[in-house]
Amino acid sequence: MSIRLRLLISYLAMVLVPIFFVILSTLLVALLFKGDIKELEKTYLPPEQQKAISETDQFYIDVHKQALNDPEQFSNPSYLKKIDNELNKSDTGIVVRKGKSITYSSSFLKGIGIDDLPMFGLISDVDPVERVDGQYLTIRKLDFYFPDHSEGSIFFITDANSLAKFVRSSFPIIFVGIILILVVTNGLLTYLVSRSIIRPIRELQRAANHIKEGNLNYSIEPMSKDELGQLAQGFEEMRIRLKESIEKQVAYEENRTELIANISHDLKTPITTIKGYVEGIRDGVANSPEKMDRYIETIYKKSINLDHMIDELFLYSKLDLQRLPFNFERFHFNHYLEDFVEELRFDWEDKNVEIDLHIKNNGDYLIIGDREHLKRVINNIVDNSLKYNDKETKKLSFTLSTFDSHILFKMKDNGPGIPEESLPMIFERFYRADLARGTEKGGSGLGLSIAKRIIEEHHGSIWAESKVGQGTTILFTLKKSGDNDEKNPNYRG
Repeated sequence: MSIRLRLLISYLAMVLVPIFFVILSTLLVALLFKGDIKELEKTYLPPEQQKAISETDQFYIDVHKQALNDPEQFSNPSYLKKIDNELNKSDTGIVVRKGKSITYSSSFLKGIGIDDLPMFGLISDVDPVERVDGQYLTIRKLDFYFPDHSEGSIFFITDANSLAKFVRSSFPIIFVGIILILVVTNGLLTYLVSRSIIRPIRELQRAANHIKEGNLNYSIEPMSKDELGQLAQGFEEMRIRLKESIEKQVAYEENRTELIANISHDLKTPITTIKGYVEGIRDGVANSPEKMDRYIETIYKKSINLDHMIDELFLYSKLDLQRLPFNFERFHFNHYLEDFVEELRFDWEDKNVEIDLHIKNNGDYLIIGDREHLKRVINNIVDNSLKYNDKETKKLSFTLSTFDSHILFKMKDNGPGIPEESLPMIFERFYRADLARGTEKGGSGLGLSIAKRIIEEHHGSIWAESKVGQGTTILFTLKKSGDNDEKNPNYRG
């Protein structure tokens, strides 16, 4: 239930409950002064008095029959006295009227005059409570004719003072009770509505204090599905995202620290070598033209290696910051790979490297990609394979195939292989499976990491399969370019 609906129901209850009790009080007052005496009697009188009233009704019926059969009896004082004695049991008396005069009246009704009684012939089906000479009375009339044809009436008059006193004495109690009910009802409604609002707000305040103190593990459970529940849900999602953001920031800082340490380590080796050879030249260690040429050649190679490492570090940083531009275009990867392998054979034809290419003609190899960056990926894979291959004749086998909506590239070598426990980490930056951060083989340690980043920018996957002594296979997938792909050449999938 929403807060708006809850407040509306509370407001309506606070309005309708008082209206109900005001109407009830009005009915009580109306029944007291103008209501039906039977209803009042049934409501307030004890059972034994109600039984007496029923007997009075039966007695009234019997008298009615007597008036029709023998009206002369109503001129007999003894008969009237007998009736009066029977009716006194229920606080009821009689008054007999003949013509314009009263011929008999009960002792407690002496204050009633002829003008206080209803006229002959008026129907009296209802017994109103009337105030006569300071008394509250209910009057029931029975008309008949005396034997001399004069008008006669017998009045059954019940003393309602006890009933009126009861209602009057009870009315203050009823009124106070109504006030108490109103106070309790409004107080209870106010408490329940306030509690349903204040408790979630306090819980949110407690959670906010925990976050302010740096405790992002304090979770909050929504107590309802109303607006405050939705607020609590949003607050919880904010906490989770904030925690994830801080964790990512901490991980980023740790990675940056590790990157700086690794860069410092990998750059220090060639710089130390260059520095040593320069000092040797300066101190005259290279004292012959042959030795001088060897020193200078070594310095030159280390400088090239250092420049290559700096270029790869710069490229990796741009990939890491997603600032490396990509020039995506459509082209057939099978033709692209054929040209690459032909060029690779030319470069390694005199270095004991055998290169094979197998392209399965079972599908379309049209992709959307960046030619230069994909060339860097394959070059890095090849360089990494040849660098660690200790065989006299090195072999590289390229295979290209398709499956579903992707193409699959494989390059297998005949190198020493990679231990199974090292396979998941070879695409991490600066990781070297055999030298554990050493730089004897040269390189930056970023080649496969850069390859992985470029393939991921193409929305592909890259992984390795290897067994020690049986060579290594590097695989990656690229998504085919369908007819419904966006025409924008810079489309990234």
